[in-house]
Amino acid sequence: MANQSQAEQFDQLYGRLWRVLLKADTEDLSQHDRQLLHHIPAEKGIPLGVVARHLGMPKSSASEQVKSLERRGFLTRHRDPEDERQLSIVLTQAGVARVRQDSVLDLARLAAALKKISAEDRRALLTGLERLAAAADR
Repeated sequence: MANQSQAEQFDQLYGRLWRVLLKADTEDLSQHDRQLLHHIPAEKGIPLGVVARHLGMPKSSASEQVKSLERRGFLTRHRDPEDERQLSIVLTQAGVARVRQDSVLDLARLAAALKKISAEDRRALLTGLERLAAAADR
């Protein structure tokens, strides 16, 4: 990793953590279902194309997944009030509740890994991630 940029190092480490900590499928939601639900803001809707782009999947595949999640009561599709040509994906109350109670990560495994590093390293890690998230949002 010595010859890589910091962005490349972060990318490799992020991918490694993602693979190790990704939560397994549950009876009612696959990893892909969970990821899609977590990409929909709780407070408002989002166009299908944006979700598909964020997840790196074809719009047709995202559409099928959205239809499945809609049938199961996790989200609905409405015309976007700002652009009637667009469909907006909106979480239902059940979808909002599921996203709040759920995580795409295996939190027990993450907690166990965090316990293996010092309290000082945990604080530094969380502070650094908070700063990185804030910088990325700007």
